[in-house]
Amino acid sequence: MLGIAVLATLIAAGTKNCAHARSLEEVRQTGILRLCANPSALPYSNLTDRGGLAGFEVELAEALAHETGLELGVTWVRNAGEIKHSDCDVSMGVVASAASYDREGLTGSLTTHLPLRFSRPYADSGVVLVVSSRSSVHRLNDLHGQKIGVMVGTIEHEWLAKHDFRVSVFASQEDIIAAIEAGEIEVGATNPVTIGWYRHEHPSTAVRVPDGYEPELELRWSVSVGLRRADDALLAAVDTALAQLVEQRIPAQIYAKYGISYLPSSGQGLQ
Repeated sequence: MLGIAVLATLIAAGTKNCAHARSLEEVRQTGILRLCANPSALPYSNLTDRGGLAGFEVELAEALAHETGLELGVTWVRNAGEIKHSDCDVSMGVVASAASYDREGLTGSLTTHLPLRFSRPYADSGVVLVVSSRSSVHRLNDLHGQKIGVMVGTIEHEWLAKHDFRVSVFASQEDIIAAIEAGEIEVGATNPVTIGWYRHEHPSTAVRVPDGYEPELELRWSVSVGLRRADDALLAAVDTALAQLVEQRIPAQIYAKYGISYLPSSGQGLQ
């Protein structure tokens, strides 16, 4: 799974030399909206020709393309070098502003560093609590000094430590869930996608997000479509299509297919 800072790095590399805008007219001439996606990154994206899951970001991009009267084409990329030389138009799940970018030296106006245009936000993401069946924790204030599992070097690691919460660090969010399953810790912090997909793949698990839990405002941000080389007309067409999809609850339906809780956009984390 690509973290926010890694995604920023990939997009920066992929857009560094893109100087000319790609117009809506040019896209309509080809009839294809081209998505950049990883071929083996479920639940986000997956290359399959056997009727398997394509990934929620690929399915959402396909709905977006169809809403604009286009077909979806996918450019499969695995790393920054491939993105740099790709011909894709859009990336899904892009955060227009996030604290983690600062650690990559991407301070100030991000559009200076990332020559992308951002659509209206279509969902929120962030950090949620995950707990064992034996835990009585429903919110951070219920921790009462017990440790919370976090992935080392992440936004949540820094934020929780700064606010004097006790943390236990892990190499990945999957390791946090495994530690909860094994009884090593009772509480952890992951993103909604990680825990949602884990529960989808392990329906008997007792690890869960507390009922009604929503991320802290400081640990919640909106995600948008990032458009490369887009003119005003293409950006407007994508915004209009996204508004229609959100109104029809299409993103929520696609997220649910992968076990992921859909958080409506609050506009957090945008410049």
